[in-house]
Amino acid sequence: MPSLIGADAGSGVNVAANYLKSTSPFTQFGTRELKLISVSYTGADTTPTISNSLFSQGVRALQLVAEVYAVFAPAAGAFIAVVAADTVSDAQSNSVATANWTAVEAAMTAAITGTPAVTVATLAVSGTTVS
Repeated sequence: MPSLIGADAGSGVNVAANYLKSTSPFTQFGTRELKLISVSYTGADTTPTISNSLFSQGVRALQLVAEVYAVFAPAAGAFIAVVAADTVSDAQSNSVATANWTAVEAAMTAAITGTPAVTVATLAVSGTTVS
């Protein structure tokens, strides 16, 4: 079979224009875009080994409103998670949540026992820095 890399296949369109290029977002390698988020909360423990801990309740609530790929160990009332960007609704439309995480925050606040204040924010990764 002939290689079509760099060829226009007779249509005038380069079928592999992005071959061997890195383009943003860098989390999208033939898959859906992933978002790294920070979830912080008050009034909730961060002990993941306790059965039905408040941390566990928060993670389960996050799974109800987004497709979760990873959750990292909690510390000091916060944890980092990786979610599929196209599975998170901002509750205003069917669009992907960008800066508006109110629906996710409300769902997590409702699911965690007590009255925690939940804040969700998108994290940026640059080199070896996460902010």
